Amino acid sequence: MDYWGQGTLVTVSSASPAAPSLFPLVSSCWADESQDPVALGCLAKDFLPETIDFSWKDNTNTSITDGIKKFPSVLNTAGTYIATTQLSVTASEAQGVFYCTATYPSGKETIKVHQSCQPTTEPSMTIRPPARDQFLEPNKTSTIICSVKNLCNQAVTLKWLKEGVEVSSGIHTVAPVSSGRNGYTLISELTVSEKDWNNDRVYSCKVESKNFSDIRNTSKSFECGIIEDCFPEISAQLIPPNFADIYIRKSAILTCRVTNMQSTEGLNVIWTREDGTELKTSIGEQKVQSNGRFSVDATTSVCADEWERGDKYTCEVTHPELIFPLKKTLTKQPVTNSHAPSVYIFPPPTEQLALREAATVTCLVKSFNPPDLFIKWLSNGEELNASKYISTQPIQESSQPLLYFAYSTLQISEQEWNTGNTYTCLVGHEKLPLQVTQRTVDKSTVYLDGFVDAEEEDFYNLWTTASTFIILFLLSLFYSTTVTLIKVK
Repeated sequence: MDYWGQGTLVTVSSASPAAPSLFPLVSSCWADESQDPVALGCLAKDFLPETIDFSWKDNTNTSITDGIKKFPSVLNTAGTYIATTQLSVTASEAQGVFYCTATYPSGKETIKVHQSCQPTTEPSMTIRPPARDQFLEPNKTSTIICSVKNLCNQAVTLKWLKEGVEVSSGIHTVAPVSSGRNGYTLISELTVSEKDWNNDRVYSCKVESKNFSDIRNTSKSFECGIIEDCFPEISAQLIPPNFADIYIRKSAILTCRVTNMQSTEGLNVIWTREDGTELKTSIGEQKVQSNGRFSVDATTSVCADEWERGDKYTCEVTHPELIFPLKKTLTKQPVTNSHAPSVYIFPPPTEQLALREAATVTCLVKSFNPPDLFIKWLSNGEELNASKYISTQPIQESSQPLLYFAYSTLQISEQEWNTGNTYTCLVGHEKLPLQVTQRTVDKSTVYLDGFVDAEEEDFYNLWTTASTFIILFLLSLFYSTTVTLIKVK
């Protein structure tokens, strides 16, 4: 101890000198974009002896002297050392490439340090054509929107082209915005005139970045094809409740169907009563129409009694593509020449039963108005699943007076019919005395009504022949007796 002096720490090791393994330390691309400066780091691991020095250079091979910190080496459990260094740069500089060099007694190692990321999903790019209603404004212009999502970093360039030539005016681009773990989102808008759009000018959005490059085109003919009305206006269709909901749920479901939307973003639908009171409105999932646009159903529920007495309800639709909100009112419409249905049930035909394969029970509902009704089937008093039968939509039966008919067929096996099960056709219509009526049929009621099945047909024919023979025999006997009595007198 006299040789080194008091307080000197001496580490004795039999291990051989080891070069460090270098690892880059960077913040993720979805870190807080307001963070400035940004810290980059370099980790040296498993080196021996303890002596090590760090230096930094940028991508032009220029040495960096400012913003560098070196932390003391730490001895790990394996008997080797770990050390780190930190470089602080501005947020804009952090998008570049840096090199960290570790110098140790037997040599040096260099590693590249740069911002890198792997968003949860791949980058994607979309281009939206101009909204047609914007062309109705005095300046006769509209905007094409180009958006890129899931970008790795903010180092990206976006260009607008018109017929392949770069556009320099009418562009509004928002700098890439952090979307959390989905990287960055870039949005740009290009203002176009109605004249250029109608003249079928081709507009292109071109994006280039380190890990993603793409170009998307749009034009009137590209978006429309041969459709005359390329951009149908957003519309709202009101759908009244069906009778089944009113009868079974004792409530009326009102539907406001919004169609022809380029996007459902910003859509808001509100149902209100006549006095302005808002109703709880449920907005369903978007559905794609045949023209590529979207539709959405917005529903609300009111008491059946309120609907039946003719209360009025208003659907108000607001959307970024609409200059003014859409408003439509729904109420129950009175029906003239209303008529309750007549219901008939028919057993399986004898010819079908003779095949011993299947049996079809048919329910005919005719001469009713209004056309809204429901048909259900029961077996032995238990409701059957709707997949077991097929019912037609109401079909016009006559025009003077206006009446409708419909029918439903229930498919069962021949064995189910012959076991004596009962089958009931239940019909609901607002003009029926109790709003529902039913007709039931089974094997026994068919026979009593004058129908015979395949198994009883021979017996029935035999009984008919025997009855005829007996009647003729009695008539012959009566005739012989009468003649004999006359002769005796």
